[in-house]
Amino acid sequence: MRYLWLILIALVHIAVSAAQAVAADASDRAIIGFSMDGGHFAFEEYGVQDGSGFPYANIYIINLKTDQWVKGSPIRVTVRDENATAHAARHQALTEAAPLIEKYGTVQPIKLLASNAVGERVTSPHKMTFKRFHNLSTLWSVQLTEIDIEQPGECKPYSPVRGFALSTKIEGKGQAVEVYRDKKLPKSRGCPESYKLADVIAFGENENAPVVVLVHKLTFGFEGRDARFIAVPVKLPSWR
Repeated sequence: MRYLWLILIALVHIAVSAAQAVAADASDRAIIGFSMDGGHFAFEEYGVQDGSGFPYANIYIINLKTDQWVKGSPIRVTVRDENATAHAARHQALTEAAPLIEKYGTVQPIKLLASNAVGERVTSPHKMTFKRFHNLSTLWSVQLTEIDIEQPGECKPYSPVRGFALSTKIEGKGQAVEVYRDKKLPKSRGCPESYKLADVIAFGENENAPVVVLVHKLTFGFEGRDARFIAVPVKLPSWR
């Protein structure tokens, strides 16, 4: 019963639709939550593969202090039946992930500070401006910059591939501070050609509460650009 309860929570948490016209295979994402101490974060991506038509679901649980997946994560499920639905893949992935979700308690509510749906037309896909605290007029921003990076051998047929950096600032106050930069492309990322900002997610109102940026990566796929997500823990500057 405990596992079923966790699965239901994950299924009804915030889910953001993805427009299939943007990529050959554009995942949807659903935020599962933070752990009670804010040290871990979990989210799900799911959809239908281009080419095969097989539904899939991937669940990631991240240690925010080390910026690493916890042992046993990600949980990846592909239902090799083109007549199956994404719901079948999600149900199986959430069932398999339930012990890890319960172990790390990653079902605490989130605060969604900013969000871009995959198909949404935005002025800048690389910058998000938002209020960190609803009772302040102060505006924060996150900026993504695509960068040149050494190309893994398996990505040479898809040249060029890109990395990215993230910076944060308070609008109208001081300079932006870089809070993340790729040093090399991890093998798990594939061969990305570009990135967009997807979501800025906080754990509550406390100024020191963890903040996670979901980055939308676009990689070379079977029928065009496939879209997936990367979670990056960041530090927002203090308003004081």
